[in-house]
Amino acid sequence: MLKLESGNANVAGAATRGWFVGNLAAWAAQRGAPSDTAGTPRQSDRVQVKWLVHPPGDERRDWAEPDDSNTLSILLDGEMQLAFRARAGESELVRLSAPGDYAIWSGAEYSHRWHTEAGCTMLTVRWRAELDEADS
Repeated sequence: MLKLESGNANVAGAATRGWFVGNLAAWAAQRGAPSDTAGTPRQSDRVQVKWLVHPPGDERRDWAEPDDSNTLSILLDGEMQLAFRARAGESELVRLSAPGDYAIWSGAEYSHRWHTEAGCTMLTVRWRAELDEADS
């Protein structure tokens, strides 16, 4: 049975680049860190959630590798520019500038990278694409 838990997403994701819900045990193991995830509702193999405050000038220069997940990124404050490259080679820039602006994409179809001039706060949710396919 899962327990009730409250906390701060910034603090909870400090050791995992902002990811605070997901496969916490695997992330800790990758870093050689101890992990006691028993009973925490933040441990999940089905969904991952990230809260990240990006400082001004923060960027991901390299393209993210394709994966088997769908991703939803929502701007909470500031601004963010996302660059997408489709498997077929087309590219697209998406600028998030108002709270609530979002981008949603398939990791199997698009690589991405990002940049923020002024800094921002983003909430990102990622889930396995096959969960959507099973619902179809």
